[in-house]
Amino acid sequence: MNLYSPDIIKKDYHFNVTTYSLNRHSHEETLSAAYINMDTQKKDTVYFIKKAAIHTGIMEILDYDMPEKESAVVAFQKLKSVLPLLGIDFPFDKEAFNSYCCEHTPKDIEASAGQIMPILQSCFEGHPALSYLYPLCYNVMRSLYLQAGKSANIGLLQTARLLSEEVGHLEALYTQARIYLDEVIIEPSKQGLQLPSNVIAEIYHSYCLYADKHNFESDALSAMEIKDTFLPDIHSQTDTHFNTQTWAEYLSHASNLVTDNAIGKYPITSFKQLLCIGIRLLLEDELVIKRCKLCNGYFRVKYTSNQEYCTRIYRDTSTTCNEYASRKSYKEKLFSHPIHTEFTKSYNRLYARIRRGKLPADTPLMDQLKALHDEYTEKYENTHQKDREAVWKEYIEKNKELLKLDSSKS
Repeated sequence: MNLYSPDIIKKDYHFNVTTYSLNRHSHEETLSAAYINMDTQKKDTVYFIKKAAIHTGIMEILDYDMPEKESAVVAFQKLKSVLPLLGIDFPFDKEAFNSYCCEHTPKDIEASAGQIMPILQSCFEGHPALSYLYPLCYNVMRSLYLQAGKSANIGLLQTARLLSEEVGHLEALYTQARIYLDEVIIEPSKQGLQLPSNVIAEIYHSYCLYADKHNFESDALSAMEIKDTFLPDIHSQTDTHFNTQTWAEYLSHASNLVTDNAIGKYPITSFKQLLCIGIRLLLEDELVIKRCKLCNGYFRVKYTSNQEYCTRIYRDTSTTCNEYASRKSYKEKLFSHPIHTEFTKSYNRLYARIRRGKLPADTPLMDQLKALHDEYTEKYENTHQKDREAVWKEYIEKNKELLKLDSSKS
């Protein structure tokens, strides 16, 4: 079913609310919308996400997925660009929209639809988690087709107003959700805090009450209930009459909270609800989101992991960021090693003599230098810190002996 075809838009479909469902056994999530074809009275379902891994939608909508993908903010701006094509202003202007519907001819509205459909397609295909908006967009588009050249009726105005209000709140909600996750998941991971993210979330909600701060939709996350004694205990430990503790200080006082939450099947009626469901899934899975120190993209780890690099392919290489960083770190460590530093000097001197023809290219001295380097590197690493200087000096003497051998042969 091509949702973006004008032929589909013109048909009389009645969409129900989109439903997000999670299969705990197969670890798959599905976003679907049921509809009824009013002409045939047949029921069917449109699936926007099929068999996607858990967290796909929320990671995508919050831009915590692949860095090269178009950001959710761009998708929101595209959705906003649809509304002026329909004559909708921010905030929704009933009179202006009524005039638009009365003044424009069917051909004008057909032309607008031609511009609108590619935009909607780009938004929904690029960000499937936004697809719960499709029933609203569908209602507006169908109403416009039916009302072209006629006076706008109450149904059309109500649908257009609903779409305008929904799209108008997207960016604000997106920002709130990002701020919330920064506080609950990303910042604690930077501090190396060894707590599950759902535990940190509970403490954060407690902190917001304690410090009279706003958090992201705490009511929707209320399944995470603070233990009866936890809140007063934390308050008594941290509260002073003159100074409200910071979030980091507050968090450091709580490390033994245990929670057990269950996520089921949810009908989605608003973007805020979608964000809350996704965030609860992230928290429940004890997820930590980190920013890769190499490609700067976000990636997921368990809260006990010290991983700093992701597993995406790095730039135009054939290796992942994790592998690339590991090799780079090894090389940096190797080239700063005192044994290797001395070996490099000797190797370059010997190679220069070969190039000038003073030594044959197959001289065994080159292999002897490498073997001595490997022997003393291992010996150096396995020696106590305070005795390493003696090993290093011993290596220098052995190295000089080889180079003297080189001089005597030449």
